[in-house]
Amino acid sequence: MLLVFLTYSIISCSPPTLTEEELKQFVLEPDNNLIQEETINDINVRITYRPTDLLVVQELTNGTDTARISSLRIKYSKYYYFVLSLSKNQREAIQASTMPQAQFSELLQTISFRMGTYVNMTTDARDTIALADYVYNRTFGMGSSNDLLLVFNKDEARTANWLQINLAEFGLGVGPGFAI
Repeated sequence: MLLVFLTYSIISCSPPTLTEEELKQFVLEPDNNLIQEETINDINVRITYRPTDLLVVQELTNGTDTARISSLRIKYSKYYYFVLSLSKNQREAIQASTMPQAQFSELLQTISFRMGTYVNMTTDARDTIALADYVYNRTFGMGSSNDLLLVFNKDEARTANWLQINLAEFGLGVGPGFAI
């Protein structure tokens, strides 16, 4: 089992003022340890931290109204957000054209409605934090990966020195337990 720890200090500390592009580059920079990736049985599993300010920027439609930005930061600040990406051969790992219909249907149901059973977070104090919510971004075979936005309650991890996201086997062949 791969154990790669996302440190609380890295997650909570970033330069104070960045443009959207600079923030995206900060997250993608390997030295910042905000992306963890492993390939198991030809399935590439990647977890990417999604900072609150990127969610705020997504929701802003026009302008930079300070009150609106503050309101959105408050809205998103109670949670940690991560994107779980699953791919095979640089394509979606779950697609109808690459597997039997029954398997595809079952995996689609699981990834759409039951991932709370298969994903959690643990801390250095061995506390388990349940998935607060998640959203599966369905791209109907047109994406480079199946992406889920994972949401965890930040208050439950406030005192943690590191966080670990755990993914149990759900039918895709990533093993009995996978930790990033």
